[in-house]
Amino acid sequence: MKKYLSRCLKLIWRFLKYALLAAGLVLIIILILLSRAYNDFREALAAGQEGKTEITLAIEAAQKQNWTETSSKAQNANARFNSALAALNRTRNNPAIKNVSLVRTQVDDLEYLLKTAEILSRSVTRVTPILQNLDEIRSGSASRNFVDLAPNDKIRFLQLIYESEPELNGLKANLNLAILNLDKIHRIGVLWPVYKQIADIKQELNQAVVLMTKALPLVKLLPALAGYPDTSRFLLILQNNDELRPTGGFIGVYGILENRNGEIVSIKTDDSYHLDMPASTSGWNMEPPAVLKKYLEVEKWYFRDANWSPDWPTAAKQIENIYNGENIATQQPVVPFTGLVAITPDLIADLIGLVGPITVNDATYTADNFQPLLQYNVEVAYKDQAIASWDRKEIINELVTKLKERLFNLPSELWGDFFQIINNRINTKSIQIYFPNTAWEDWTRVLGASGELKDVSGDYLMIVDSNLGAFKSDAVVKKSLTYTLTLNNNQPDASVKLDYRHEGDFDWRTTRYRSYTRIYAPWGSKFISLSGLGDGTTADLSVTDDKDLKKTVFGFFLTVEPGTDREIILNYRLPETIREQLNAGTYQLLVQKQAGQRVENFKAIINQPKKKTVTWQTKLETDQTFVINQ
Repeated sequence: MKKYLSRCLKLIWRFLKYALLAAGLVLIIILILLSRAYNDFREALAAGQEGKTEITLAIEAAQKQNWTETSSKAQNANARFNSALAALNRTRNNPAIKNVSLVRTQVDDLEYLLKTAEILSRSVTRVTPILQNLDEIRSGSASRNFVDLAPNDKIRFLQLIYESEPELNGLKANLNLAILNLDKIHRIGVLWPVYKQIADIKQELNQAVVLMTKALPLVKLLPALAGYPDTSRFLLILQNNDELRPTGGFIGVYGILENRNGEIVSIKTDDSYHLDMPASTSGWNMEPPAVLKKYLEVEKWYFRDANWSPDWPTAAKQIENIYNGENIATQQPVVPFTGLVAITPDLIADLIGLVGPITVNDATYTADNFQPLLQYNVEVAYKDQAIASWDRKEIINELVTKLKERLFNLPSELWGDFFQIINNRINTKSIQIYFPNTAWEDWTRVLGASGELKDVSGDYLMIVDSNLGAFKSDAVVKKSLTYTLTLNNNQPDASVKLDYRHEGDFDWRTTRYRSYTRIYAPWGSKFISLSGLGDGTTADLSVTDDKDLKKTVFGFFLTVEPGTDREIILNYRLPETIREQLNAGTYQLLVQKQAGQRVENFKAIINQPKKKTVTWQTKLETDQTFVINQ
């Protein structure tokens, strides 16, 4: 037995000796492989750091408008990032790395970051020649402002922007690709110490994509907006949202704007009554909508009331139709418009905030006081200034002229702020544009400035107030809106609650609030009940199916006395398709904001049996889409 045991121990020792030798050889091979991987990894980091230095120098050169240096440094950065990616790829393919999941994930994260850097450096290289050419054209003016350029230089400037569309499309695609790479980086990993910086970069890139999304349609619309190469002619609709109407406000003032090669040839505003009053005695006789006839007590449909549809393309066509009709009635020439543009005072206030206070007739307008001060001057103060009632709105021409001069001399460092204002006001519907040209109208829709009621397959809501004879009371009526959807016995029942609080009084500016309010719901919705109008009846209720807009419309007239509040609740049943979407977990609700409307609070509540109630809340400054994915 002893002899047998000794023999076994010898065999075990021999096995261990060979096993240790084999393990040693494997360890040596792994160390050799890791050494090579380490060298490749170190090379990748060094090249990446060099690329970072070069792209930083490129950005600094761009800020100094040294475009040759910008291009050179961006190309250097791109080369270094590509070199880093090549070294990192060798690291990943190393047998000691690619078979270890944890290590491979860290290498992948570094690759995503380096790819983002390479994409951005390549983008800088591609866009630099455009910036350089634009800057060279601008250098033809001592002020470097577009307005001071020679006519031929203006044409070159606009042509260069218009022809840059392919490069801008490529830039947008690169930015989206960079964001996609950053999205793949794990929060917990080798890049955890700089993850916050990565998140900040991603946010900035997302903002850049949003701006590019707006810029590209503007480039496509450049011939129309700038009058390049043919003169463009716009009908401007100035809508006062303190006297709210369906597309944004009462049309108290309109204007004619002509542009040629990026220069405003002429801009002239006028009182809408100057168009309507002569037409009223010259054979103009268009029948108004029944609601206007009843509550405004008018026998004819005038230009000032032409924006009766909340769908801007529909309203724009009607505005132009009535404008032309009244001019024909008074034997004035009719010239086709390139397009119609509607704006609310919020846009003008923002622009004054950008350029600084503007003084006209001893009154100084700021971003904060523009709307109420202008209303006071054209409604009250003109009487003490020996200004005839017919001429009381001439002040607007002077204000617009001064604002135009300030904007055309805006320092280049404020151009970004200007375009941000335009972007924000497009989103809030303070700017709406309509083109008879189908291609331009399509690009306006992409821009988000077309103001149409959208056709959707899911749930839908739009609440439209129309101030009819309530002066400027919308300035003091606080509005909260609540939408509730409940499945009752598997039936989709909707409830819309309007909470209106009148904080004004009886004076020159405000009076009791009088609104014909329409609630736009999905096509096929059925009326259930209406409460809160004050008389306990629904005699004033109108329920119609608008086949053009593909919506069911509930309309009623409401009043709110100063110092009081009113709660109105409309209940209706939604189409069966909404129930099916709720049950399938694919429900979507689009809530469209009425242009010019101020909503303090909007709340949407979705109640389903045996499921948690879903609640959304917002100020409803823009259109909102709410989604349930289950």
